[in-house]
Amino acid sequence: MERLPARSLILAIDDDDMVRLMLQEILQKEEFDVICVANGKQGLALAASKRPNLVLLDVMLPDINGFDCLQTIKDIPGNALLPVVMLTGMDDLESVNRAFQLGATDFIPKPLNWPTLPHRLRYLLRSVATLDKLARSEAELRKAQKIAQLGSWHWSVADDRMQWSEEVFNILGTNRPLFEHKCRDLFKSVPPSEVGKLQQAIDLCVKNQRSFRLELPICHHDGANHVVHIQGEPVVENNLVSHIHGTVQDITERRHIEERVRFLSYYDPLTGLPNRTLFKEILSQAISYCTRYGRVISTLFIGIDRFKRINETLGPKIGDQVLKMFAERLLTEVRECDYIAINADYDLSEMTVSRLGGNEFTVLLNHIEDARDSVKVAKRIFHAMQQAFPVDNTELFLGINIGIAIYPGDGQDEDSFIKNGEFAMNHASEHGHNNYQFFSKSLNVAAFHKLAMENSLRRAIERDELQLYYQAKINIRHQQVVGCEALIRWQHPELGLIGPSQFIPIAEDSGLIAQISDWVLENASRQTMDWQQSGLCHGLIMAVNVSATQFRQYGFGRQVREVLTHIGLEPRYLRLELTETILLDHIDDALVTLGELQALGVKISIDDFGTGYSSLSYLKKLPISELKVDHCFVRDLPHNEDDMAITAAILALADALSLDVVAEGVENEDQANFLLDSGCEVVQGFLYNKPMPAEEFAAFVRAFNSQHLFADKA
Repeated sequence: MERLPARSLILAIDDDDMVRLMLQEILQKEEFDVICVANGKQGLALAASKRPNLVLLDVMLPDINGFDCLQTIKDIPGNALLPVVMLTGMDDLESVNRAFQLGATDFIPKPLNWPTLPHRLRYLLRSVATLDKLARSEAELRKAQKIAQLGSWHWSVADDRMQWSEEVFNILGTNRPLFEHKCRDLFKSVPPSEVGKLQQAIDLCVKNQRSFRLELPICHHDGANHVVHIQGEPVVENNLVSHIHGTVQDITERRHIEERVRFLSYYDPLTGLPNRTLFKEILSQAISYCTRYGRVISTLFIGIDRFKRINETLGPKIGDQVLKMFAERLLTEVRECDYIAINADYDLSEMTVSRLGGNEFTVLLNHIEDARDSVKVAKRIFHAMQQAFPVDNTELFLGINIGIAIYPGDGQDEDSFIKNGEFAMNHASEHGHNNYQFFSKSLNVAAFHKLAMENSLRRAIERDELQLYYQAKINIRHQQVVGCEALIRWQHPELGLIGPSQFIPIAEDSGLIAQISDWVLENASRQTMDWQQSGLCHGLIMAVNVSATQFRQYGFGRQVREVLTHIGLEPRYLRLELTETILLDHIDDALVTLGELQALGVKISIDDFGTGYSSLSYLKKLPISELKVDHCFVRDLPHNEDDMAITAAILALADALSLDVVAEGVENEDQANFLLDSGCEVVQGFLYNKPMPAEEFAAFVRAFNSQHLFADKA
């Protein structure tokens, strides 16, 4: 039951003074608020200003006809449900009908029954409150249905009477004048090809007394295509379906969203190619097909070499453009290939090329005759990718590497097959550009070994397994140790002492190289400070190798300054060794960092000089203090004329640029004598000492310097 306001306001319009007095007295005692007026004009003014909850209106008024007054009150906005009770002594049927036609709520004859009047008014107020709530609920329902694009329908089976809510007309795009209130109205709203499906669903609903759900395409009269969901629920009376209540919902937008979600789930949004998820499903079908019919398939796993550099240099936007062009060219090439077929389960012609992620693509070849077919396709792809990729007024040339896996043989299921194919691709990348490699079990073993090494290396720093060894730099003219190079070793708990050539490449591939390089810089600097404080060779200069990742990280110069400040080591006792490649790649950025290091007082050495792409014009710009002659030029001295000429040229260049020179890899006296005669006084190599731990190195320095110092004095 609807609750009324605490005190409802009643407006009484009656020219009978006694009636007004009685209404005032009785209704106020019953906790109503009452306003009484004697004519229609006053009543209309108060009806508009006071907004009463109920109006008692006399039919016979001195100034305005009661029926006219009723109509005016009902025309006031918001008064559609305002209860108006007519009071009159007339009892003719014509007056009653007229009053109700104009919107009267009730008709009470005079003389009034005073004891029952308050109860009658309360009932009317409750009824109106219920109607008001129902109207608001219906309005909210219509609004909700419009938002949800959901409409309701009701069909009476016996007399074929169809009723639709307002939203059904909007959803089905049906014109109201064409609506016949028949079941066929529903059929007329769907394409002819779908009518049978809908009619069968309704017939079965009536026959089997079961609900139904259908999704059907429709076309509005304006040509717009939509998808609707229609469902019906039977109402059973006396064991027969008497009615069907149903709903119609426009799910076009939902279908678009679902299609978009499916696309994002199974396709790469950048290239439009199948992604890893869909590729695995296709591969699974292909493997099942091969197993069932004894056929062979092959997959090419294609990686773009050094693609990360494109993103870093030109930005990810250009990188995305390159990937799209690469995918388009790859797809075009594969579509023209004779080695792709279609099986009965999937249309693989449209799903053969996939993008697994990043710079990795795959080409699935079906029904190959032998491994040579895979090679032919690989070579065609190599040839297609040799052409330049034009991007923003420049041309990029891409190197690619291809790993080839064949089923059966290279995996038992799609996961192992993909893993082995990627192993082969990574192995191909280790052999240079535009190279292909077939998967072999030895690759698998090597990959697992590499993974195990990487996992162990991640824990090596925190477990204090890394060590620094030191190799002396000897001034052979004065026979004194003038410096050393810090060389990292890994004391593996199971494999023993491991040299850098075995684990540094793993560190570079896994991203651990920066952390390891930072560790070397800090510990080598701390060791130098310890030796100085112990009185060992106060002028000894520590050389530390710097990786490309470490040198290019933001704030490297500041990091070096902070390390030296924290340890207390003067910058002049630290020399950083960098390769030519590190310095000449991104030369502008390198010059900024080198300038910071020079201002700090740290010395810079070019390691392995002569083995890279040396540029004399850049060499003059670089604030370096030393060149290191690579051991490959020293190895055959003084018997190889080419090495002698190259070494002499490097020494002459260093002299012209006022740079120090260190020759590394000196292993015999002939090499040392040739270098000294050619003007190179500082050497490094096994002739004097192998890399050794800090304590052994300190003992070596004391013994070497003391021996030769004593010999000079003697």
